[in-house]
Amino acid sequence: MAGHPGQSSARRPLGFGVTAGLGDELLVPLAREVERLGYGSFWANDLGRPEADGLADLAIVHGAAPSLKLGVGVLPLDRRSPREIVDHLSRLGLPIDRLLLGVGAGGATDSLRVVRGGLLELRRLLPTVRLYAAALGPRMCQLGGELADGVLLNWTVPERVRWAREQIATGAATAGRTPESIKVWAYVRAAVGRGARERLDAEARRYVETRAYRRAFRAMNVPFDQVGVAGADLPGQLEGYRAALDGVAVRALPSGRDLSEFMTIARAAAGVADEEKAGA
Repeated sequence: MAGHPGQSSARRPLGFGVTAGLGDELLVPLAREVERLGYGSFWANDLGRPEADGLADLAIVHGAAPSLKLGVGVLPLDRRSPREIVDHLSRLGLPIDRLLLGVGAGGATDSLRVVRGGLLELRRLLPTVRLYAAALGPRMCQLGGELADGVLLNWTVPERVRWAREQIATGAATAGRTPESIKVWAYVRAAVGRGARERLDAEARRYVETRAYRRAFRAMNVPFDQVGVAGADLPGQLEGYRAALDGVAVRALPSGRDLSEFMTIARAAAGVADEEKAGA
């Protein structure tokens, strides 16, 4: 299954994602540029620590670019309880109607139990929020299909997305839900410039040091240089992902924390020449 019939991949939502903890000086101009370029959402990860607080970053983004939807991918439930998440959202004043709230097991060993309990409790506390479950393997995809509004994939390829949709449909069927009601998004790492592919490969290898990602990469059975997008023609490379997914969060992978590098990736993925100045 490659998305919804009759909906061209070009019209499916494109978001822009960053690592948490970039600070106001970078996030404010970046959010405004992302909004100007026509992205529909801005995503941040979260490490469950004050210095890498995805929700706090999204509050900055919302103040700078209020038309953007806000995605967090993902809040680790082994470090943030559902009640703590709700209280934090309240303190920050984040708009629930614009929020895509991603949650995952973090480092919990009993991941399915932790995520199931977290989804049920968050649904009780925040009945209108759109909940996304982070998933790699079949059982977590099925759990997302059973309980969540969407599933957020990571380090994947379009062929694996089609497999994930089958697992999500299985979970949806157990709850009497239609598979089409569960949106499937993914972080797709993007790098440009000198050493772009090498940065992607190095980042993938870092993830593979964990057992869950090692298992996921083995199941995909593809080399590192086929995961993510790098170099020239990012829109063309993203086409397969956009055809398979309901939404793509272009996860910027710059060489450092310089604003211009994030801007370059955002413009390249949107198909805009980097020399075009903001506001042109």
